Amino acid sequence: MGLNRSKNLKTAKATADQWFSKYVRLRDSDPLGVCTCITCGTKKHWKEMDAGHFISRRYNATRYESKNCHAQCQKCNKYNSGEQYKHAIAIDHMYGEGTAGYLLDMSKDIKQFKKNNYMEIAQHYANEAKEISQQKGIQL
Repeated sequence: MGLNRSKNLKTAKATADQWFSKYVRLRDSDPLGVCTCITCGTKKHWKEMDAGHFISRRYNATRYESKNCHAQCQKCNKYNSGEQYKHAIAIDHMYGEGTAGYLLDMSKDIKQFKKNNYMEIAQHYANEAKEISQQKGIQL
């Protein structure tokens, strides 16, 4: 999905989601492209991992918040409902005590996006993902 192909709100949102997911998984990978699941420690290539959200994506205020999302194996993310409790503990360990609570509070804010907002988000995270892939020598 290219950045110029988003003709409506739905495809713009999908493009933003796609680039945010790539950014998160690349950010959390090592120079070989291997990620460690934030909740169980499983190691897999970044393309085989999910970008698991601590607070569900349905809350727009935290949907694209990088501290809310980390590389997560599909078992934890899809089949174990994101292992939210373990994810919260890991977030507080990574960013400081109370960060998970802060994200929970932040998620309650009402935030709506228009097509141009999604396209700006997509462009930002596309740039970030490309920069990380170049720094780590990982092919997108």
